[in-house]
Amino acid sequence: MRRLFFLLAVLFSFHASAQTWPSKPLRLVVPHAPGGNSDTFGRILAAKLSERLGQQVVVENRAGAGGTVGSEFVARSTPDGYTLLVGDNGTHGIASTLYAKLPYKVPADFTSVTLGASFPTVLLVNPAVPAQTIAEFVALAKAQPGKLSYSSAGTGNGSHLAVDMFLQAAGGLQLVHVPYKGGAPAVQAALAGDVQMTSVSVNTALPHIKSGKLRILAISSSKRSPAIPDVPTLAEAGIPGAEADSWLGIFGPAGIADPIVARLQHEIAATLNDPPIRERLAGIGLEVVASSPAQLAGMLPGEVRKWGEAVRRSGARVD
Repeated sequence: MRRLFFLLAVLFSFHASAQTWPSKPLRLVVPHAPGGNSDTFGRILAAKLSERLGQQVVVENRAGAGGTVGSEFVARSTPDGYTLLVGDNGTHGIASTLYAKLPYKVPADFTSVTLGASFPTVLLVNPAVPAQTIAEFVALAKAQPGKLSYSSAGTGNGSHLAVDMFLQAAGGLQLVHVPYKGGAPAVQAALAGDVQMTSVSVNTALPHIKSGKLRILAISSSKRSPAIPDVPTLAEAGIPGAEADSWLGIFGPAGIADPIVARLQHEIAATLNDPPIRERLAGIGLEVVASSPAQLAGMLPGEVRKWGEAVRRSGARVD
């Protein structure tokens, strides 16, 4: 009987908290340093979401270990809907295989709220490279195995794996990988001609494409980008199987009450679909998705498998 009363009390408590939520400010954890895609996305979302909820949504950067530090913090937080995470394909796809001792499990340790936005990865070369198309680059690389190089934001980073997936899909091309500590120095290496190729998100690439300082060969994603609609995907260029779509999703710790999750998804989706917000995000290469919680949760096992295969092929590992 005592157990029954306890369970009823817990259920009543959850129902009451869901009815009054939100009654205090929310914390939106960005697991990366300020200035990147997830940080910009989080701050644009938080400002408008605060207005809709009538409570302040505070962005908190908790960077470290490829986003896993901030992700673990959220996974271990109280599941009351007040602590959320801007997760991505790195924290919820790559990390499960890359890190030998990942301190959380995907998807078990999280509540999926919504797949907020997606953005393509692009393959760029220094203009000195005598290849105008991806087919010409493949021919060049085959003629000079091990002579060309590419930069990335770090071993096991999405930029590293995107190029590695392309190399494998193109028939096992041999390029030298040169990892850097972050996307900015990786791009700088390509600009300086220290490496011939690099891979970055479309918003990072656009200024260099427009200035002519880097040449774009293809989009390493499943569909073309509205920001550069004339640039073909790798599949369209004859190299299928190298889709490296990047995305940003909103997560909470496992166990958030369903009514709170539903409210969160509704308010976040409405925020992201607000025309001025959609336009601002499109300006930095982000395409709004605003999925249901079930759609986000349903895609995670596939992301872990896909990126896991890429990590194992590349040989990347973080102990």
